[in-house]
Amino acid sequence: MYGRVKSRVIEYLILANAFMFIVRLAAEDWVMEYLALTPAYVMKMPWMLITNMFLHADFEHILFNMFAVLMFGTYLQRIIGGEEFTKTYFIGGLAAGLFYVFMSLAFHLPSPMISAVGASGAVYAIIGALVVLRPNMRIYLYFLFPMPLYVFAGLYLLYGLVAIPTNLGGTTAVTAHVGGLIAGIIMGRMYRRKYQEQAYTYVRYY
Repeated sequence: MYGRVKSRVIEYLILANAFMFIVRLAAEDWVMEYLALTPAYVMKMPWMLITNMFLHADFEHILFNMFAVLMFGTYLQRIIGGEEFTKTYFIGGLAAGLFYVFMSLAFHLPSPMISAVGASGAVYAIIGALVVLRPNMRIYLYFLFPMPLYVFAGLYLLYGLVAIPTNLGGTTAVTAHVGGLIAGIIMGRMYRRKYQEQAYTYVRYY
């Protein structure tokens, strides 16, 4: 596959998340009321489906999400390019939010009054796309346990089937993660028709 023009979309996404983290620290009550994804209010404030992707609960939350965006996102972007990567990020994050809202309003999993924040849904969409395009990509779970990416995705989907109805995930929005992962897998299948499993050329940037 031919080398692609370098895109800075990942840098912009990380900067946007960092900026909104500062905004959240400065005006936490306002941000959580109007920008976090609260299923009970999403019909009145639909922008929550987008803004929640740029909010995080604490420093650890944003640190690990942005690390994942940098690591997995850089690899995916090299395969499909900056434009398609941006689509994956936002469509995956939106799908994650919609699935979270659906499960909350339809089944109270969780309560419609519980707000969700974070880029995790978009991150899992990136992972889902890579599961299709590079299923044997090796990752280290908790930086210790090596496994192919498809094994991790399969295990997480099984975990989601148990965690969602039993609230095993606690404060983690497992429904959003599962929604993002499924959306990413669907998009990955679409990309596979265009970007078949083949080596791509690295290009130098001076």
